[in-house]
Amino acid sequence: MKPITWIRLFLFCVVVGSFRVVEARDVRSMLQEKTDTLINPPLMKQGEQILRFDKTVLNIGTMTEDDAPKIYHFTYTNVSDKTINLTHVRTTCGCTVADVHTGEILPGESGVIALTYNPKNHPGTIDTNAFVYLSLSDKMPVARLTLTGNVLPGADEWGRYPYVMGKLRLKQNRIEFREMAFGKHASERVLCGNSGDQSLHLTALGLPAFAAFRTEPEVISPGSEADIVVTIDTSLIPAEKVGSFTFPIIIEGVDGQQTDRTLNIKVNYIK
Repeated sequence: MKPITWIRLFLFCVVVGSFRVVEARDVRSMLQEKTDTLINPPLMKQGEQILRFDKTVLNIGTMTEDDAPKIYHFTYTNVSDKTINLTHVRTTCGCTVADVHTGEILPGESGVIALTYNPKNHPGTIDTNAFVYLSLSDKMPVARLTLTGNVLPGADEWGRYPYVMGKLRLKQNRIEFREMAFGKHASERVLCGNSGDQSLHLTALGLPAFAAFRTEPEVISPGSEADIVVTIDTSLIPAEKVGSFTFPIIIEGVDGQQTDRTLNIKVNYIK
């Protein structure tokens, strides 16, 4: 290849490489901007809609699961020269409820958004958010209010398992299988724990042919958690069972009357 050809090829690579570097930087910049917008939704700066808060992050310290719900206040002010309309506040966790007066906010007018935090059944780190929306920002919030802190386990370490079957504690006592078609297999789980000092090996009584029962792990050690797993094989469901139907599973391996050891199963069967 002639020298001039090598030179042209070199210059071409330099130019293309430069464009790719710029292109990559632009893509990274766009992605970062989009990420920042999603994670830290900014206050809207378009003239008539500016809502300013006295704070947007509040550390509520350390609580226990046994503590009563507490209310925390965030004060806002309409610092624009236009009337704005606060439509709703959306929280990201069932542990937090927002109390807010929606409607028009006049220029210079202030108000309060109250967030009630309930630590019951929520041990661990607190990091819950409430997103504030105005009438002209239905899809993007204008502010994010955050509660941080920590929740210690309550006196009853199994308190977050409300259903009791002897020494077995369960998160729920019912399972629902949604829209199962013929020939399909599906499994649903219930989180459980052994609150006793003896290992538990659970089986099921009166299990229909189309259902299977197991725990993971098979033996639940004292003080440990496990999953109860129920599996449905729709190809084995009797022909007369069409639509929604229910059946009980009686759990064996724990103390108590049968009615107290019943797991209720609902199947939505589409043949």
